[in-house]
Parts: sequence; C-alpha cells; structure tokens
Amino acid sequence: MSFDVLKILEEEGFIEDGEDNMVHAEKAFFAARVMRWIRNKVQTEPDFNLQTYLTMLMYYKTDMADLKFSEDGDKLLYKMKNPDQEIQEIVDSLIKSSSERSQQPSQEGEDTTSTTEDVDGASDT
Repeated sequence: MSFDVLKILEEEGFIEDGEDNMVHAEKAFFAARVMRWIRNKVQTEPDFNLQTYLTMLMYYKTDMADLKFSEDGDKLLYKMKNPDQEIQEIVDSLIKSSSERSQQPSQEGEDTTSTTEDVDGASDT
C-alpha cells in the first residue's frame, strides 16, 4: 500500500485550488513532514498513540494550535493558540491518560467492568 502524502493533503483540505491555477497550501509542507513523522512512529513504535497525533494535526489545520518539532526532531510539540483553561486541561488529561495506558501492560484475567457515578450520585454498573 503506497502512502501518497499529496493526495492525503488535498483530501484533508491542506491544499486548496484557487483562481487562475493558484494553489493555496500555507500549511501543507509542514503537515506533510508531520504525516511522514507519524507514519515512521507508527511503523517503529508499537504503542504509538496515533489518535492523539492526528488530533494535534487537525488542531493545526484548523488554526487552533501551533505545532513544532523538538530540537532533536523526535517529538512533536503543540500549543493551543487561545486555550480555554478547561479545554486545555481536558486535552492534556486525555494525552496523559492515553500515554499511561499505552505504557502499562494489560493484566490477563483482570475485570474490565467498572462502576461510574452520575452527577446526582446514582451508581451505574
């Protein structure tokens, strides 16, 4: 299966056709670099959290966040542009919990059912 970055960038809206054969691709080059980086991580790290990085790429595309690579190029860093405190905490919590889940091996025979509680205190099972 081939990986056509240009086709994906067009499909995801990073590249748009304009008037008189103009092409608008302000974020396309960096997005292509990020997609290649993500592809490499998926192939080399079995516990890589693909969904988190695709979400970060979507935030970059919609201009909600800035993305950049770390100095060594091994990490992709994001920063919300206008972070609402609650939203930022939720995003950070999701990233942290998904990272922790991927690092912990699952226990065989472990009961996966849990009890949750509604806002009114009623127990759900």
